[in-house]
Amino acid sequence: MSDKQEAIVRRSIDEVWNKGKLDVIDQLFTTDFVSNDPVNQSRGLPAFKGVVTKYRSAFPDCRLDIDDVFSAGDKVVVRWRYSGTHKGQLEGIAPTGRKISGSGITINILSGDRIREAYVNWDALGLMQQLGVVTLPGKAMGAGA
Repeated sequence: MSDKQEAIVRRSIDEVWNKGKLDVIDQLFTTDFVSNDPVNQSRGLPAFKGVVTKYRSAFPDCRLDIDDVFSAGDKVVVRWRYSGTHKGQLEGIAPTGRKISGSGITINILSGDRIREAYVNWDALGLMQQLGVVTLPGKAMGAGA
């Protein structure tokens, strides 16, 4: 069963995040899907589609690449990297044209052949730093100077 579950999760990354196929969400996720992402908490498919749309609009060339996949029981864990070019507004941040990249880990919990819940941890701070809207205190004040 784990190969089948891993294929579902891989398909969600490839078709939903990389290709922007929102209709595939209805096929791969339960209607009561919950994304436990500290930055983008969402409940239900319309909310999750909104999150995907927000990032794909801000980064039209959005790309998630899988580094590792592990599965046990009803869980599939993915370690991934993201990249893209900031060409659209994101949370009030005007497009910068900057290329961004970072990493994350998602623990997906499946129910049958669908993803029911996800626990997401990714480098959102790094994204904001790359967009130039956040600087770390030591960097802003010239640490070591």
